[in-house]
Amino acid sequence: MPNTPLIPSERRFRIWMYISAWMYALAGLCFLFGGGLIVSSVNTLSLRFFPTLPVYPLPGPAPEGKFWLVLSLSMMAMITYISRAAYLDLRRNGRLVPILLLSKFCSSMFYLIFFATSGQLVHLVGLLTDGPLFLITFALWIPASPGDEYIDGAEADTLAAIGEALFPRGGAFEAGYADFREECIADARKMFAGQYPSTRMGTRMMIRIFDLSPLFMMAKPVSFRRLPLEKRQALLNRIEHHRYYLFRMMFFGIKLFATVPFFNRDEAARAVGFNPEEAV
Repeated sequence: MPNTPLIPSERRFRIWMYISAWMYALAGLCFLFGGGLIVSSVNTLSLRFFPTLPVYPLPGPAPEGKFWLVLSLSMMAMITYISRAAYLDLRRNGRLVPILLLSKFCSSMFYLIFFATSGQLVHLVGLLTDGPLFLITFALWIPASPGDEYIDGAEADTLAAIGEALFPRGGAFEAGYADFREECIADARKMFAGQYPSTRMGTRMMIRIFDLSPLFMMAKPVSFRRLPLEKRQALLNRIEHHRYYLFRMMFFGIKLFATVPFFNRDEAARAVGFNPEEAV
C-alpha cells in the first residue's frame, strides 16, 4: 500500500474490491463445477412462475457448452485478478479497474438486449446480477479514482482547456494560462480539496458533461479538450450567452476553477492592477 493514507472513498472502494475478488473467484468455481445447472434451474423457475415467457434452449447431449465455459472461466479469472490487484495496491493498480467496468457494462447491456428481444428469464437474471455489480463498482470507483488528487487527468485537462481558451497567450494578458498550467491545476486541486465530497462529485460530473458539450452543441463526436483553441473559444462564447440558464450557470461554476487559480499568479494579478507584495 502507498505511504500516504487513503482517503475515505478509496478505503470504501478497496473494501468492495476485496469482496469482489472472493465473489468472482467463487462464481468461477460455480461455473466450472455446476455451470450446467444454472440455466436449467432458471428455466425450471420460468416454467413454474412465468409460464408465458419462453425458456432458454439448452444444448443437446453433445458437450458444446464446454467451449463457452472456457471463455467464461478466463473472464472470471481476469476480473478476479483485477479486483485482488486493486485491493492490494489501489493507487498503483487502479488503472485496471476500467477493464472490470467494461466487462460488467458489456455483459449488462447484452443481457438487456437479449432479454428485450427474446423475453427469456435467464437473460433477465443475468441483467439483475451483472447490472447492480456494474453500478455499485462504478459508483464507488468514480469518487475513489483520483485518489488524493481530487480530480483525475481527464478533468484536469478539461479545466486546462477552458483556462487556455479564456486566457490565451498574447490576449488580454501577455502571459497565458498555458504558461502556468501546472500551478493553476495544483491550485484547482486545493479548491476541490476544500469541498464537501458530495459537492466535489457534482462539480466533477459537471466538468465531465461540459467536456462532452461539442457533441450536443456542435454535433461533433469530439471532447471539448480535443478542440482547437479557436473553436474552444467560440464554443465558450456560445455557452456563456446561451438562452438556457442551466448552461450558463454550469459554465460559470466550472469557470471559477480556471479563473481563480490563474489570477492567483503574480503576473496575472499585476496585469489587472493588483500588487501582490503590498496586497493592493
